[in-house]
Amino acid sequence: MYSAILFILILWEVRGSDDFITKYDKYHRVCKRMGFQDKRCEEREIIAFHARLSTHLKNLKDKEVVVFADVTLNKGNAYNATTGKFTAPVKGHYSFTWTIATQSGAWFSTLLVINGKPISYNHVNGKSQGANHETGSSSVILKMEKNDVVSIIMYQTGEIAYGLWSSFSGFKL
Repeated sequence: MYSAILFILILWEVRGSDDFITKYDKYHRVCKRMGFQDKRCEEREIIAFHARLSTHLKNLKDKEVVVFADVTLNKGNAYNATTGKFTAPVKGHYSFTWTIATQSGAWFSTLLVINGKPISYNHVNGKSQGANHETGSSSVILKMEKNDVVSIIMYQTGEIAYGLWSSFSGFKL
């Protein structure tokens, strides 16, 4: 903010390049005397992932982890495609979204858990009248500590989830 204000003030009164440098130095000294500090945005490591089911899932058991094994993005390597679990590498706020697709006549219920604690549900019902292929999505924002673990698990049982059309993604805010 400080830099933007300083730049606008200088442009307002500048008549040439030498004048620009003189005015910049003058305003910079005045601002420093007033206590303004030049702050820069800190670069931070990007933590983000996106994964899809690699095959159709059928008849999973209650509380079984849904493993999204087809990983298309895993910046920060926090998502494990073998276990289906995301482990927070640093403390912070994270956003997660998952989508499940099922076929006509079937249903699939899932639950997002953090360290095994239920947070959010997603139920896809393809058994409704006239249903074709159905999808359901859920999103959450969580405050996580370093090494907290998030995963998508089955809620009760599920008949079928379509691979490639079902996905799980997340990122640090």
